[in-house]
Amino acid sequence: MKQYQFIDGLSPAIDTMVTKNVIDFLDEDCILQPGNATPVRGHAAITEVFDNLYAQIQSIKHNIIDDFAVNNSAVYRGTVTYKRFDGSLLTVPFCDVFKIKNNLISEYNIYIDWHQLFVA
Repeated sequence: MKQYQFIDGLSPAIDTMVTKNVIDFLDEDCILQPGNATPVRGHAAITEVFDNLYAQIQSIKHNIIDDFAVNNSAVYRGTVTYKRFDGSLLTVPFCDVFKIKNNLISEYNIYIDWHQLFVA
């Protein structure tokens, strides 16, 4: 059994585009570092980040290529496909690095170049 198997449900939760589904994986004081944006802390601030993202896309779909865990850290790597409101798709690679505390994510670092998603 994988050390942090619960994290396998995070990407499908994100793909539902229901922020509450994501928040359920996070510690109350979780720090989220979304790409090169300013890090945020706590459920309220992280909710704002995901709500803002979801308002800008029609759908999102993650494809996990590989993952591993060491001590209290886990890494997930894959691709994510965004569907814009005009129907166009953008697929980019990502790498998520997590710190785990009490079977919840306490740090969530998203390494991604998603600038093309926000270009008009």
